[in-house]
Amino acid sequence: MAEGETADIYARHQALYDRVPVPAHVPPERVVDFDYLHPAGLEEGDVYTAWKRLHDGPDIVWTPCNGGHWIVTRGEDVRYVQENYEVFSHEVFSIPRGSSPIHMPPLTVDPPLHARYRAILNPFFTPSRVRTMREKAEELTRELIGRIKPAGRCEFVNDFARVMPVIMFLGIVDLPIDQREQFVEWGVTFMTSTDSREKLSAQEKVVAYLRQVLDERYADPGDDLLSKIAAWRDNPRFQGEYEMIGMAVLVFFGGLDTVANMLSFITRYLAQHPEARRRLIEEPDLIPKATEEFLRRFGLSNTGRLITRDFDYKGVSFRKDEMIMVPISLSSMDDRLYRCPMDIDLDRDPVHNTFGNGPHKCVGNALARAEIHVFLHEWLKALPDFRLDPDHPPVTHSGAVNGVNSLHLVWDV
Repeated sequence: MAEGETADIYARHQALYDRVPVPAHVPPERVVDFDYLHPAGLEEGDVYTAWKRLHDGPDIVWTPCNGGHWIVTRGEDVRYVQENYEVFSHEVFSIPRGSSPIHMPPLTVDPPLHARYRAILNPFFTPSRVRTMREKAEELTRELIGRIKPAGRCEFVNDFARVMPVIMFLGIVDLPIDQREQFVEWGVTFMTSTDSREKLSAQEKVVAYLRQVLDERYADPGDDLLSKIAAWRDNPRFQGEYEMIGMAVLVFFGGLDTVANMLSFITRYLAQHPEARRRLIEEPDLIPKATEEFLRRFGLSNTGRLITRDFDYKGVSFRKDEMIMVPISLSSMDDRLYRCPMDIDLDRDPVHNTFGNGPHKCVGNALARAEIHVFLHEWLKALPDFRLDPDHPPVTHSGAVNGVNSLHLVWDV
């Protein structure tokens, strides 16, 4: 591809993020100037506080940022959109529309076709497999803590959060652990960069790498997930290479980012709340319930849906082909669902939307829970008195997945 043509592609992609005029059917009182990639207040250090400000306005709002889109801000409406795929389709999940050009089944496929792709993933997250992986996670976590502990400090994101769950994921897909840092770099760049050249370049590298791996696994299959995805070529319902590539890319990005960010948010909280650490140490049976509260409080994803037809809901007139954002973080902080939602209450037994609802509920939710359980058991046992490094405050980011860029911790040796 010629250099000028490549530059034009990047320019068109970057233009997707431009502001757009407010459509005539959107009432002025529902318009907010909210850029989910750079929300006002993020520079103060907490992505959730930046998002929480949307609760000061209408339950459903429209922003001209990033190509223009609706945002549901309350948990009830988040669940409604998640469950009603006939109107709010998963076929387009990235905002702005067109910013992620790869079709990624089963995420970008609505029922009933969604089930054919989901069936490839499900066997790798059965209870028996998760139990086996939990044992491996325990061993790996103890090993990593053993390396970190003598130094009296760490940068948690890169020293642990992007190591333990990522190595676990690489085992599922049988990719080389010694390339973990390269994989993470690609994944983080794609998930967080707002520069089209960087974002698309990272995606292109991932696609090229996975295409080669899928060809190799098709010729010489194993028992790993990528081998099963490669075998989709032989399924009578196979429609094209794009299906395999899309499934592989979805699995790749999903395995590198979400649990790492959840562990980092949990650890930031615990570093600031010694009373919570003490209680979890003294009452380890509380860890499963605490995990659900952490999952509730630190909802991560802010994905979109494509509106498939003109539709009226709670006084709002949606139009066909508009995009709507479903921020799990706002559902997590909804004071209509949770008393004192910004607080962590270890005695709360929350029902939450963090893993989604309906047919697109996260396939890896049981493994994510197991990895959090393991982390809390092992980390608190080995390092009960860690704290934030006052010279390096935490840095968070907002995007399709809320996350932590850096988290410096210290403890006495």
